[in-house]
Amino acid sequence: MAAYIAVISLLKTLEQLQQRIDPKLIQGQTANTLDYLHATAEYFHNVVEETRKSRFDPEKVKSLEEKIRVAASDAEDVVELKIGQLIKGSSWMFGISHIILHWNLVSVVKKIDTTKKEVMEIISEFSTSTHDVEDEIDELSGDSLIGTSRSDPMLPNLEAATVQGLEDDLKIIVKRLTGPLSALDIVTISGMGGIGKTTLARKAYDHLTIRYHFDLHIWVTISQEFRFRTVLLHALHCISKHTNIFNANDYDKMKDSELADLVQKKLKGRRYLVVVDDIWSTGNWDSLRGIFPE
Repeated sequence: MAAYIAVISLLKTLEQLQQRIDPKLIQGQTANTLDYLHATAEYFHNVVEETRKSRFDPEKVKSLEEKIRVAASDAEDVVELKIGQLIKGSSWMFGISHIILHWNLVSVVKKIDTTKKEVMEIISEFSTSTHDVEDEIDELSGDSLIGTSRSDPMLPNLEAATVQGLEDDLKIIVKRLTGPLSALDIVTISGMGGIGKTTLARKAYDHLTIRYHFDLHIWVTISQEFRFRTVLLHALHCISKHTNIFNANDYDKMKDSELADLVQKKLKGRRYLVVVDDIWSTGNWDSLRGIFPE
């Protein structure tokens, strides 16, 4: 509970910073740094909520939450201090204030990012330790479905072989997605219809390690009839689950270019995963590529 309160408090303080400080102080790299700090706080919030619902070792969860509590509290202390200093500062200090705010935020981000990496490592260990249990549950569910809806005695063996192949590919994809990347990376899953491309993508998208590794998760389906605006709206719907965003009713008033700018703005400074499913044309991908920031 203490970790949850600390993270919520940090999120509110960051919102106050943007509301109470002169907008001229929050632009460029400072804005990007604030976005990243906000995204990390949201990530911590998701971790705290999800681990409480899990079957993880209570003691390990407690240790994890303590790391998050300390990181969030320390970050909030610095942000609150800077808010007070900037509000009280005189007008002739404006230029210096901008520099001081940026460098203090960079210092906060470095510390909180270190904690985030530690948290991600612990989550990865959690995922590994629970993998066997999850496999057993999946196998039981699969056998039960096969037993009630299939009559061919060869199907269980064929499906088991297919599942094993998917699991091998899944490990490769998860490892690549969580590897040391510093820029946008594109992972392609290609092949003829019916071989399980969407199933594999969904398994990777829902994988516990992936859910905790990325700040934002977006799934859009293209199919043969490509509509750029529909894709943008689906993306914004996914993003709105994690961030404060315009009311959906406002989207009808916006042009496609404005929606694209909004998607890009919300993704910038965050570690994000976008799954573009059932895409039939490289031209469709070329139309989308520009909205995804490095």
